[in-house]
Amino acid sequence: MRDRLTLNYGLGWEAEFPRHEINNRQNSFDPQAINPVSGTPGIVTFAGVNGTPKRAFATDLNNFGPRLGFAYQLSELGNTVLRGGAGIFHGPTVSNSIGDVAALGFSTSASFVVSQATTQSAFQLRDGLPAYSRPALTSGFGAVPVGARPTTAVSFFDPHQVAPISYQSNLSLQHEIGLDAMVEVGYIGNISRHLTANDFSLNQVPPELMGPGDTQRLRPFPQFSDVRLINPSIGKSTYHAGFVRVQRRFSDGFSLLAHYTRSRYMDDAEAANEYGITGSYMDAYRRDLDWGRSASDVPHHVVLTVLYEVRPFTRRRYLDAVLANWRLGVLETLQSGPPFTVVTAANTTNAFPAGPLRPDLAGDPELPSDQQTLSRWFNTSAFANPAPFTFGNSPRSVLRGPGIVTTDLTLEKSIALGGSKRLDVRIEAYNLLNRANFNIPGFTLGAADFGAISSARPARTVQLGTRVSF
Repeated sequence: MRDRLTLNYGLGWEAEFPRHEINNRQNSFDPQAINPVSGTPGIVTFAGVNGTPKRAFATDLNNFGPRLGFAYQLSELGNTVLRGGAGIFHGPTVSNSIGDVAALGFSTSASFVVSQATTQSAFQLRDGLPAYSRPALTSGFGAVPVGARPTTAVSFFDPHQVAPISYQSNLSLQHEIGLDAMVEVGYIGNISRHLTANDFSLNQVPPELMGPGDTQRLRPFPQFSDVRLINPSIGKSTYHAGFVRVQRRFSDGFSLLAHYTRSRYMDDAEAANEYGITGSYMDAYRRDLDWGRSASDVPHHVVLTVLYEVRPFTRRRYLDAVLANWRLGVLETLQSGPPFTVVTAANTTNAFPAGPLRPDLAGDPELPSDQQTLSRWFNTSAFANPAPFTFGNSPRSVLRGPGIVTTDLTLEKSIALGGSKRLDVRIEAYNLLNRANFNIPGFTLGAADFGAISSARPARTVQLGTRVSF
């Protein structure tokens, strides 16, 4: 635009055609239609049958992504630059780790059970397998009458699934210090919506019906053991960070990169993937209860990287051949410990909850740093099992584990062997100072290790590698 101003702008558009099976061997689900077996809402539907679409969900054609960036020289010398940008970005509609289709009804599976497995046999191999045929693919598929024990769990893609959307922005001020050095101060923001989450249960007992007794008949779809959305686009997150960076490009055998980030990362999409906990949101009817610090939240993060090359420093050729031309790299990392969520093993809801349950918070769970020990990292008495038929009020990511400090070192040299032959030697040391970086403590109320730290990240590791090239 001017000799001191540059603009970049554009518009992107993305469309992902939803998955389908070439022979329509895919199921879906209609939550409104009355099931002929149970007389309650909810039937399994099949692709291409009775108006059910062949594709898992409708094509999202509204994924427009405008982007704008600029760079402006604030001074005539050109050594101070203000940079910024913003844009809208879209992600895959379904996570790449998820199977292509929902295929309920298109596989052959049977269970043969006896009451006394030690003395009885369901069948004998010499007589062959018992006769079995697949259930008919009708509107009553998999359902049982209300009051009977359900036998089928239904999973399907949301017909209204949309692509995740991310609103990203950044702004930074860069100033050149000398010929090869630069300092930068900036901001990064990322607000995301419609993030894909873990499979989400639609068959939780409504809060107003929670109580004692057999609550299977009180579920929205009592004819099924569960009804789940596959990888639904219902998650959200926000990330805001300020950073300071100092960089010296490699010259005269030396380079430096120092970076500090202060950030805050909130989400509800990672709630089901933290530390081996499986499931989804705690309460399907109150997903807002899972809004909290992300498991990936690192409020303080310092990275220091130094690279130094040893130049010849003697006038003796053979001595310099041994001692010179080594490259030494050091990577120092300091960061806050990860957040973690306290859960309870006891299910006091009797409501078939969608995800892991949390206890009640009865006090301050934090301990002063001088009282934290490996056997008692937090105040375990601050948590209690909820009253029957209720959800706990302890928030997600209520505590944070120990911080992490590591020093990694690399030493390498390339030695000429004559002609085109070379010998490369590389020594790497991870966690060089052998610092104990402890993992998070036990977080399950009622477990033997509750509040205690019993493991750590890897200790010092040293490896040597050589390579001859010719």
